[in-house]
Amino acid sequence: MAITKLTLTPPVARQLIALAALAALAGLTACTSVTVAPPTGVAAPAAFDSVPAPAASAAGAEAAAATDLARWWLVLNDPTLNQLMATGLQANADIRIAVDRVKEARALLTQAESALYPTVVAGAGVGKSNPNQSLPQLALPGGIPLPLPSAMPMTSLSTAGFAAAWEVDIFGARRSDAEAAAQAALGYQERQHGAQMLLVSDIASNYFEARSVERRSAVLARSIATAQRLQRYAQGRFDAGQATRADIDRARSLVEELESQRQPLDMLLGVRLRRLAVLTGQAPQALSGLPPQTVLMRMPAELPPVLPSEVLERRPDVRGSANLVRAQAAKLGSAKAELFPKFTIGFLAQSGHIDISGLPKSSGSGSAWGLGVTLPVFEAGRIRANIAAQDARLDAAAAQYEQAVLSALEDVENAYSAVRALDSRTTLLAQSTRSAQDGAAHAGSLFEAGRGVLQTVLEAQLKALQSEDALIQTQTAQAVTTVQLYKAIGGGWTPGQP
Repeated sequence: MAITKLTLTPPVARQLIALAALAALAGLTACTSVTVAPPTGVAAPAAFDSVPAPAASAAGAEAAAATDLARWWLVLNDPTLNQLMATGLQANADIRIAVDRVKEARALLTQAESALYPTVVAGAGVGKSNPNQSLPQLALPGGIPLPLPSAMPMTSLSTAGFAAAWEVDIFGARRSDAEAAAQAALGYQERQHGAQMLLVSDIASNYFEARSVERRSAVLARSIATAQRLQRYAQGRFDAGQATRADIDRARSLVEELESQRQPLDMLLGVRLRRLAVLTGQAPQALSGLPPQTVLMRMPAELPPVLPSEVLERRPDVRGSANLVRAQAAKLGSAKAELFPKFTIGFLAQSGHIDISGLPKSSGSGSAWGLGVTLPVFEAGRIRANIAAQDARLDAAAAQYEQAVLSALEDVENAYSAVRALDSRTTLLAQSTRSAQDGAAHAGSLFEAGRGVLQTVLEAQLKALQSEDALIQTQTAQAVTTVQLYKAIGGGWTPGQP
């Protein structure tokens, strides 16, 4: 690009300032200002299909008030989970990376805003030479050289001064750059919020899975003990001639089948513990087990009812996509401002003395000021190509925002549906488990009264333990899906929180 730079005399400069002021008043600034609210062709529904509106029931409203979505896990009243959350939010590497990215973005914002203010530099220089030596070339701040000959019979020279320069942001280029940096900083902050929200959901899910494996292991140990008792009973009946070899084989096969489940459960518990250790910033081997569970953890009976509009306001990915749209719009404004002139104001002041051999010492001071303008004359389409590129990026950012909105609504709808389906399954399995346990108890009563056989009792107990294991797995799936629901509705940090 060829740039014409003009240095103006004071009368012409005054005329140029007046013209620039009239241009600004006439609205030239508006040509480059691009202010947008993130557009979307998606109409958010009034309510989700799988959940009533928040005001639909008093119980739902009470549950919403009782659940702090920013710290939703506190409602579970589990000290171990609370400690894991606190440690993870402080020590997790992903969180620390996200925090550093926010610090970097805020520093870049300060750098962009500095262009709105004058730049002032100060400096000084000294020089000394013999008659046949060249004097070092000195320069004032801003790289302005002193007009000295390359060699002269000089003994010493000293000078000091300062210079100031300011680009008058008439067409909003620097303001657009600062706005783009500000929106980028907000976008990185939303990424931090998203990382925090993802972390707490991962910690909770792995913690629930680990507790589930502990409970299932205890049920498995009871099942193996019952199966072994059944095997001994079958062996005794066989020895007494009251059972066949097939009865013994069937009992032994059941014991072996149950034994085969022990090692996979131990492996799964180790996987969950290692994952929890890494999520909380520790070595994978740091957690060898969890403290005993002192309280019975129960998920909330009522889900927090929210509106689609509230979800879009809470989700960090949606808010971050909106920041990206605004940042890109500001970049488009900055690109358009390159089509217009740039005006600068400069000031220079200096003082010093020169001691030339054989001549009287000379000293003095002076100052100068001026106005300048740079105007793109020919740049082979570079500026307009950049505008077209920034415009395309703005369209892509708007499409990305629209996709984030659609994904958020889909996530919440799916999570609500899954939680309600698992709630229903958990209720039915709980009833089935109680019925199986009642059947085992009745079979035991009949055996003690002499009206039944031990095999029937043991088989009923094994059936009840099998139902209990299925119930534990469903309860775990219910808990993990509830965690996904809290994540889907944006349970976590809001823009005003650190």
